[in-house]
Amino acid sequence: MHPSIRLSLAFLLASGTLGAFAADAPGGAKPYARSPAQPVDQAYTAQILKFTTDPSFNSPLTDYLPASASVPTPDKVLGHIAGAPDYLPHVADVHRYFRALAAASPRVKVFSIGKSEEGREMIAVAIADESLLADLDANKARLARLADPRRIGMDDAVADQLVAQSTPIYYITGSIHSTETGSPTALMELAYRLAVDEAPYIQRIRSHVVTLITPVVEVDGRDRMVDLYNWHLAHPGQDYPRLLYWGHYVAHDNNRDAMGMSLNLTRHVADTFVGWHAQVLHDLHESVPFLYDNTVGDGPYNAWIDPILAGEWQQLGWDNVQQMTRLGMPGVFAHGDFDTWSPGYLMFIAAMHNGISRLYETYGNAGADTVQRILDPEEYQRTWYRPNPPLPTVQWSQRNNNNYQQTGLLTALDYFAGNGQQFLKNFYLKAKRSIEKPQLAGPAAYVFPADDNRSGSRAQLLRVLQLQHAEISRTSAPVTVTVPKQGDDKKKTETRTFPAGSYVVRMDQPYSRIADTLLDRQYWSPKDPQQHPYDDTGWSMSDLFDVQVVRVTDTAILKAPMRLLDAPVAVPQGLAAVDMPQAKLPRIALMHTWLSTQTEGWWRMALDKLGVPYDYISTQDVAKAGDLRAKYDVILFGPVGDASTQQIVDGLPMWGKPLPWKTTALTPNLGRIDATDDIRPGLGESGVAKLKRFVQAGGLLVTAEDTAKFAIDVGLAPGAFVTKTDKLKVVGSVLQAKFADRRSPIAAGYDRDELALYSAAGQSFSVSNLVTGDKGLPTAKDFQRPTGRGGPHDTDMPEGRASLTPAALPDVKPWQPLPLNAEQMRNNPWVIPADQRPRVILRYADAKNLLISGLLDGGDEMAERAAVVDARYGKGHVLLFASNPIWRGETIGSYPLVLNAIVNFNRLDTPPAKP
Repeated sequence: MHPSIRLSLAFLLASGTLGAFAADAPGGAKPYARSPAQPVDQAYTAQILKFTTDPSFNSPLTDYLPASASVPTPDKVLGHIAGAPDYLPHVADVHRYFRALAAASPRVKVFSIGKSEEGREMIAVAIADESLLADLDANKARLARLADPRRIGMDDAVADQLVAQSTPIYYITGSIHSTETGSPTALMELAYRLAVDEAPYIQRIRSHVVTLITPVVEVDGRDRMVDLYNWHLAHPGQDYPRLLYWGHYVAHDNNRDAMGMSLNLTRHVADTFVGWHAQVLHDLHESVPFLYDNTVGDGPYNAWIDPILAGEWQQLGWDNVQQMTRLGMPGVFAHGDFDTWSPGYLMFIAAMHNGISRLYETYGNAGADTVQRILDPEEYQRTWYRPNPPLPTVQWSQRNNNNYQQTGLLTALDYFAGNGQQFLKNFYLKAKRSIEKPQLAGPAAYVFPADDNRSGSRAQLLRVLQLQHAEISRTSAPVTVTVPKQGDDKKKTETRTFPAGSYVVRMDQPYSRIADTLLDRQYWSPKDPQQHPYDDTGWSMSDLFDVQVVRVTDTAILKAPMRLLDAPVAVPQGLAAVDMPQAKLPRIALMHTWLSTQTEGWWRMALDKLGVPYDYISTQDVAKAGDLRAKYDVILFGPVGDASTQQIVDGLPMWGKPLPWKTTALTPNLGRIDATDDIRPGLGESGVAKLKRFVQAGGLLVTAEDTAKFAIDVGLAPGAFVTKTDKLKVVGSVLQAKFADRRSPIAAGYDRDELALYSAAGQSFSVSNLVTGDKGLPTAKDFQRPTGRGGPHDTDMPEGRASLTPAALPDVKPWQPLPLNAEQMRNNPWVIPADQRPRVILRYADAKNLLISGLLDGGDEMAERAAVVDARYGKGHVLLFASNPIWRGETIGSYPLVLNAIVNFNRLDTPPAKP
């Protein structure tokens, strides 16, 4: 558009002389025409145009705001229009606006849906015609019948009647990722438009759909992000700290909790979606330019979804792309690198509960600055799925972001309004097909045997399923059914009797898919065309919880005497929740870096839920500390997240001014979990030295993944090494491990020889009796006979000598250190004393049996290598986990390894088992 035309349009809007600006539809209708009887809020509209950096970044749906004499705009309540530069509202302000909107309009209602870990409120806002809001309870009752076709009197004909009488619910959630700042203001203005605008386009949405909005999901992190942004505004030209704490426990991973249901926000959104019997959960995110509907995505799709859903994803996504492209908005596309495999995302709550999961990625600046953005070529190249790509360079504002979010949502809501009965019918059919699962696809049920000794872990897994709104039953008598025969021969079957009191998750229930997804095993082919999985590829929770769960295809199980549990499964408290006896706990510290606080947050949450007391300290605290051993017995150093040893030691570069993280008048929400005047310094050489003295004096240091590598690199684990690999590929998979040393207290309480471990990238360890490692020492497998007499397996002896038996070379497993002979030990300062040598507690299974769930390629490079090593340093111990034993609330089965080590920190010197 020529600049002069743009200015003329702005003038006409401001003067109120332009009624509508939209392309004519067939027949002369203007699909986006405004109501001629409704005035435009000229001042607000002028600011929309001012803050939009290019007319193509706006649409006829958002380039004006209708005026109301009684209903306040965001500007009237907060002093800023939605998407205004240099302004982010706190959670209380966002909620204050929605409550002001509800107080002024009968078309808006606000509901409290729960509180965060830090006590901040979460809300859901319903917007529709007054008559629909008055009918909410009756509509919920109708939707409840569609959601559960088992109800008396339900059949397809009744379902059709209910579909015709019911109004679908479209649930929108914003700001789960706190650095993605645009959705709260976009949703405030969207709600105003839906409540006030009398344009036929909006009227149809309002009269055919109940729009439900949670404007801020991560309420704790939003307030911290606003504080951080305000600090940035007060310090122009300076770098500002990254957002280290989003939620109370985890950051970006809060959008990976839809399996474990560990976080309050996940449970509140799930309860709202299921409680309202909504048809869509549409989660708003910000990353790539300019709008990406990533639930259309790329393959592979989750294997347990109803195929109806795959069609709905395509249907809604491609209509969105088409409508926004018709409006002239560049950079709107579907497909990409998101694979829709993992069920861990917040929006996937809908996919697993017979709804439609949707997710937008719009372009954002991690704040309300208006800045020039230079795109990577791959972001603006034209492809088959992106024929109208983003611009290579763009001046981007938060208002642009808000225009895209609102336009996308309005076109989606319009499509949903026009096809609501189809989506309601699909909602019913997906529930019906879920109930028919035992006959259509299997299995019939999952059984938790009553005689499983892991009763605490079992209770936790059953409780997770209940939080997912899955039904749990319990048998009242022994049940005998046909099951696959255990072992390699999977084609044969055998009978198995489950004792009375066994728990049964029946598949003839509306939410059978979520139970099937979590309890089944997963397989991602190494030859899959999608070479870069978006997230974890395996999550088999029965294995990761170390709980016996039997997948039963025999439908006779459904006829067994059982009753539906009508109360939550009782989960033991304290250490008993992970099947450990109550014990006196030592003095514990959990150490974090200022590089990232996400992955260790899962450790902090686990300790809190188990009631384990600890001090929360940083690497900077350790660097400044005196005698750590005088204060602590155990220091836990959970994974940082792919940090190098140098980064852990050095921290961030020290140029520029300090980057504080602390509570001030300007930043009242920072510094509450931990604080520092400057996040840049790391552990430092002094901190490394103090950690060494702590362990040397008898302390226990527990490490995992990158922090285990750190411990090895700085010399805290003599004789332990990270195994080098070349072709190995593991992406968030569940791998089989075997106990190598049952005499260690770390292995206490486990009654099976095998244990499933989560592995992010396939790290494993090698151990040696030498500080320098076993490189160069020959073993039997390395031997190849020299040229000489006899066959390939004969012994060659020089002529003229008596026959001698050659010295035998050691034949050891990959997880074992090579034994040293007298010659290797002669005058060798690198030999580790026998009582100081590293001890393998768990090793990975052989290559054939290594993979339980997920993606594994080149597994022979880690097969039979060490997974958990107890290394000695002075009088103390360093426990090395190649994997992460405490991850996303999903690895309950490996929690006791950490807790056993803590409880027995001063009793780890038991004699090791013989190889």
